[in-house]
Amino acid sequence: MKSFYKSFFLLLVPMALKELIAAFINLLDTVMLGDLGSDVIAAVGIANQWYFLFAVVTFGMCGGAGVFAAQYWGANDIKNMRKVLGINLMLVSLLSALFVVISLAAPQVIIRFFRSEKVIVDYGVKYLRIVCFSYILSGITAAYDMSLCCSEKANVSFVARFIGLCVNIVMNWALIYGHLGFSAMGIEGAAIATIIARTAELLIILSVVYGKKLIQAAPIKEMFTFPKGMLTKYFKAALPVTLNESAWALGTVTYSWVFSQVSAEAVVVITIVQNIERLLLVFFHGGGNAAGILIGKLVGAGDTENAFNVSKRLCILNTVFSIAVAGLFILIRPVVLIPYNITTSIYDQTLRILFLTALIMTVKSLTFYFIVGVFRNGGDTKFAAVIDITSMWLVGVPFVLIAGLVFNLSLEMIYIIMMSEEVVKLILSVWRYRSKKWIKNLVKV
Repeated sequence: MKSFYKSFFLLLVPMALKELIAAFINLLDTVMLGDLGSDVIAAVGIANQWYFLFAVVTFGMCGGAGVFAAQYWGANDIKNMRKVLGINLMLVSLLSALFVVISLAAPQVIIRFFRSEKVIVDYGVKYLRIVCFSYILSGITAAYDMSLCCSEKANVSFVARFIGLCVNIVMNWALIYGHLGFSAMGIEGAAIATIIARTAELLIILSVVYGKKLIQAAPIKEMFTFPKGMLTKYFKAALPVTLNESAWALGTVTYSWVFSQVSAEAVVVITIVQNIERLLLVFFHGGGNAAGILIGKLVGAGDTENAFNVSKRLCILNTVFSIAVAGLFILIRPVVLIPYNITTSIYDQTLRILFLTALIMTVKSLTFYFIVGVFRNGGDTKFAAVIDITSMWLVGVPFVLIAGLVFNLSLEMIYIIMMSEEVVKLILSVWRYRSKKWIKNLVKV
């Protein structure tokens, strides 16, 4: 058991840290553009909702690939792991291209979906037309990232993300405000800095993969030639994950749209809250993904009883840790708002919403653990999708729409109503988990 926990933490630490860095990168533009005013923060926040939609659908595609990659890793089937990476690369490249085309063709439509003020739309369009080119880089990076994590090489992705963060900080400072010989470019400089940072991440990953000849360094022909029936088998299990994440992303964007209808001030509040929440949840997401890889490895190796016992121990660990983090965060909420240059009204409202975020944190960490970590990697992708989609679209979304658009409730009340989705999701997840029906070997010949 000691060796298991060692493997878990060796995966958890780099995976959580790279998630932390990714969240910092998303937060960076908002913080570093703060001196340019709340309109700029709102514009970047709205444009990043579009990126969020892309990133979550990409995560779904990569998550579907990860289900197979983790189980193939457990079965020591390197050849098929490489083919899964090839399928994933093709899919995320097509998705990235689609999002770039839409971003270039209709940026005003995307921004106006949330707010119609001309100054916010103008800033948002400037930012989106440039930053959208980073989507292709992000998609390819995500595909390699998933494969590396499933082969227990998460440290490679962590190093790439860390260097990307450093590059982003320096280039933001140089391009936004005009340092190192560059002209001050404001919001457009932030977008260019993001592209440079994403390029650095991808180049580092590729150089390590092919320089050290890791298992992902497969010849093109091997990676993109698939045996008969493999694509059908892949899509049967991976499609529910992609649809699950797409539906979840659309639901989350719907929440943001309802919040944006409250006021322009509410957009700034929610933008800040979402960025901070992503920072808070990174260790739980990293832990859930790390647990999932090890559980998938055990299921792929045919050790189903141990897979269940391990998942139970990690669930207890997750619960205790999340309660401790939530309690600590309630105390330090004012500290995390220090970097923001915001009005007193926005500050007070953000502080109240962050308190609610802390209250729901343990529930969110557990639902992620069960749905993404346990069920998906255990092979139960369809039921995981059913739990996630029905909880959001039959409970969360309709309740939030009614609260915001019919009753015109306050931002705090709408946020509380939104939290009901997570409670329903947890009840369904615990019921499914106890049944053990989620344990399904997808790579057994």
